[in-house]
Amino acid sequence: MAFAQGDLKVSGLVRFSEMLGVEHAVELLQRVIEGDRLPHGILLTGPSGVGKGTFARALAATLLCETSDREACGTCSSCTRVASRSHPDLLVVRRVSKKIRDRAPMSDNDEGEAEKDLSNFIRIFQIREMTDHIGFAAKEGGRRVFLVDPADRMNTEAQNALLRTLEEPPGDAVILLVASRAHMLLPTVRSRCFALRFGPMRPAELADALQARGMNLDEAQARASLSRGRPGLALSLDLKRLETRRGEILGVLEALTASPRAIAEWPGLVGTVHDKDDAVFQEGLDLFEELLRDATRAAAGAPTDHLLDARLAGRLEAVGHRLGTARGAELIRSIEKLRGQLSFNVNKTLLTEALLASVAGAPVP
Repeated sequence: MAFAQGDLKVSGLVRFSEMLGVEHAVELLQRVIEGDRLPHGILLTGPSGVGKGTFARALAATLLCETSDREACGTCSSCTRVASRSHPDLLVVRRVSKKIRDRAPMSDNDEGEAEKDLSNFIRIFQIREMTDHIGFAAKEGGRRVFLVDPADRMNTEAQNALLRTLEEPPGDAVILLVASRAHMLLPTVRSRCFALRFGPMRPAELADALQARGMNLDEAQARASLSRGRPGLALSLDLKRLETRRGEILGVLEALTASPRAIAEWPGLVGTVHDKDDAVFQEGLDLFEELLRDATRAAAGAPTDHLLDARLAGRLEAVGHRLGTARGAELIRSIEKLRGQLSFNVNKTLLTEALLASVAGAPVP
């Protein structure tokens, strides 16, 4: 397969060699496995979109593979069943439908529930059921693998229920916890796991890797920059929509820094960043901050390969010079602070207006 990295719900078997930017994690794990020092609890952490969930599945397949302990072979009976999500010794715990109150489906089937229909948390009854299963012998005579994703969505009661099992895991059970926000896990949970940390690649490096797998140059560069170097996100994002939106937001920055007269088009400028949908608004805020950050870098003389998208270097440098590096840095700090207010019932339209006004010369909020 040309492109294998994606989110947890993608069907089929993924192997380490088909993934991007995970060489360090593979090397470390292979040393641990070969030294017969495989921990019972492994925590995979890093920002969303870097491929943690996909790596967890590749690791699970490797641990269950009948012919290799370095990488899943992809052809044995075990690998075939992992690919079809029917292996009896691979059990997945994730958020379930809000309709489920007291029993979690202990299987690896994709329930197909929309995000809005899922419970906000992985709850204690799910973890209790998992720990009951951990006590059973492996049906295939080898290891049993339990995958919790997203582990940072376990509520406090669920995490406490998992602690005893992490302290005294029975038999050959291996528990994989996937978390984008490791700080949401209890310190006692984190301390009982072997941590594997994943980070984004440099966009230029990711673009080269995508090209090497058959993607054309323009698309590879666009996906690498828009994903901020996160391989999983690079392969799953809506390229045309996101690239269009980034261009619109860059146009807003250009207009506001070029002339105060841009304020005459205020409603349209605000609407480019703002949206009633929280996820879309967050996306706009992310793009706004990334463009500001790169504009500041470009104005400070950073090499183009240090920017998320070198193709925008000239436009970004012009914005950065008009804005000034000090003011650009101040705006970026302001956005980081404002993010903390989004969990409260704030008026997002006013927040957006304040940000754009500050780009045009008003005091930074």
